[in-house]
Amino acid sequence: MSYDSQVATPSRVEFGPAPAAFDMTAVAFGDRDPRALSSNGLCYWKSHSQFDISGPEPVHTSRSVWQVTGHEGLQAAASFTALFNPKYERLVIHAVRVHRAGDIREAGVPEAFEVIQRELNMERAVYDGRMTAHMVIPDIREGDIVETVYSTIGANPALKGKFAWRFILQWAVPVVETRCTIRVAPDRALAIRSQGSEILPVDEVHDGVRVLDWTARDVPTYVTDPGAPPWFTGFSSVHVADEGCWADVSDIFRPYYEGSADLPADLADQVGALKAAEQAPEQRVVGALRLVQSSVRYHSVSIGEGGYRPRPVADIWRARYGDCKDVSVLLTAMLRAMEIDAVCALVDTVAGEDLSDGLAHVMAFNHCIVRVRLDGKTYWLDPTSAPQAGDLARLTQAAFGHALPLVAQADLEIMPELPQVTVCDTVETWSFHATMDKPADLAMTTTYRSWRADSTRHWIANQGHANMAKAMKEGLEKELRSPLVPLADVTVVDDVASNQLVVREHYSVENPFNADRYSTGERFYSRDDIVGPQLSELGPDERRAPLQLGLRRRVATQRIFRFANHPSISEWQERVTGPSGLVLDTSFEWRTPTEAVHNIALTVGQRYLPAEEAQAYRTFVTQARNLNGISFSLTPGQGKKSVKSSETPWGWIIWIGVVLVLITSRVLTG
Repeated sequence: MSYDSQVATPSRVEFGPAPAAFDMTAVAFGDRDPRALSSNGLCYWKSHSQFDISGPEPVHTSRSVWQVTGHEGLQAAASFTALFNPKYERLVIHAVRVHRAGDIREAGVPEAFEVIQRELNMERAVYDGRMTAHMVIPDIREGDIVETVYSTIGANPALKGKFAWRFILQWAVPVVETRCTIRVAPDRALAIRSQGSEILPVDEVHDGVRVLDWTARDVPTYVTDPGAPPWFTGFSSVHVADEGCWADVSDIFRPYYEGSADLPADLADQVGALKAAEQAPEQRVVGALRLVQSSVRYHSVSIGEGGYRPRPVADIWRARYGDCKDVSVLLTAMLRAMEIDAVCALVDTVAGEDLSDGLAHVMAFNHCIVRVRLDGKTYWLDPTSAPQAGDLARLTQAAFGHALPLVAQADLEIMPELPQVTVCDTVETWSFHATMDKPADLAMTTTYRSWRADSTRHWIANQGHANMAKAMKEGLEKELRSPLVPLADVTVVDDVASNQLVVREHYSVENPFNADRYSTGERFYSRDDIVGPQLSELGPDERRAPLQLGLRRRVATQRIFRFANHPSISEWQERVTGPSGLVLDTSFEWRTPTEAVHNIALTVGQRYLPAEEAQAYRTFVTQARNLNGISFSLTPGQGKKSVKSSETPWGWIIWIGVVLVLITSRVLTG
């Protein structure tokens, strides 16, 4: 499609009329009250997007019409922003208009625009070259109607002209009319997948062009449930793509990954030394992975085709930086040099669970990893992760639902879930004096395994030992609500082969007893290191989406109590089972008249909780909170299972943040 346009040289933004095939009919507001339809001071009258792929280059046109109904909406209405990639796209502004009391003012003039390069993912070391065209619309008042229309023309040549578009027809705020249109040659086969409440398109042929037109009017708003998996779509949306299979997608990207695999001389020497030192192929795989993870820092320059095409191996190794594509190509070349079956594979870190139920399309992936096949087994390795421990059998593999290996006649492969292990096992040994006004002795041994060991190891390496010890002490002080005096240095024992990390701490707890929450006096309250940090609360509303429970895991704490005298605490042993493999085990028993043991363990057997099991989950969480610890007094009185708040301890916030940093992979295209 082509049309006359005026090029604004200083701003690199073009200006011209909307495409002739785009519907610019004036919006009919009727007598509807915009305030009754508004959200945050804005009434969204119309959102219309059109993808025209019937011509020599794709044209995506967008039109928005909204009205300011309150002071809060002025800021949003007065700002216009459009993104484009000048390497392969042109941005054409068609209209930026202000409607007021029957008059129309055109504000979208060339001198009003600024074009800046604002990298949206700079904090993640991702640079994609996109530009931002921005203008501030002057003189916007309450009651004004703002209309913007613009087009981006072109597509990344790396996609070989393949089309894929996912659009939304149901929003979290009221939108009076949402319209999405596709113009395509009649003989171009498209695959269509609708989700949420299905809205059927008008499908007609006009002047030799097939036009598919979806219109949603006054659709109820949809707010996604908290904690919903990112792959779950409950709102109305449509995905359209060129008809094809996953082998077609693999064939598009595979040539980009089959460049020269010759290793530079110094890297070839290191690979040769690794091969000579490790006779077992499993050890060679792990050695090569750790070499890449420890030698190459993440840095993505995804300008133009760079978002899809990895750099040459020699350039990656020489610069010692690269994105997921680069390091995967590098690791693959190293493994092949040792005669190990390795290929790059594409994954989606967000919607990978849903790929097998969706359309095969070129925009399906945002990350690249390596598939290794050895002795009939398949391994999925992520070279962008921080250096990992464990032999090949116990190394934490990538798990994103599905992967597409870049091989001939490829198809999606299921990536197995990580095995369920006890990722954190803590033993607390408490030694009390005969009276409650004396400090208690606390020795702690915490054993981390699997991905939890990797995250803790990475955190310690970046914090340094002294800062790590300081953070652990301060976090524990907040949990115990008492000052701590270190009685020994914090020690760390790392078993790399088994991917197990043991941390030992030893403190004097100045105030082991706190004010009794239910009566006068003071009691010992165990910290909530199991239930609160692991189980989120669900509100009373009916749930529509599954709930993310996190990786399958088991966490356990054992508390050994040594008393000067025998306090009155009854023994117990209880198990609570819930949906999705949730199990809480707790017990208290006397070993001797002055030594007792309290155990508590939580098992999370599945990653997701179905929406229909929400009430069963609420019941389980309530029961678990009633069993989440122990409290007692050294004065006469009955010890009991402790009911505590769900406040997340500060120390757990540290490792949760670390895990999120490590598990969230870098995107392929930014």
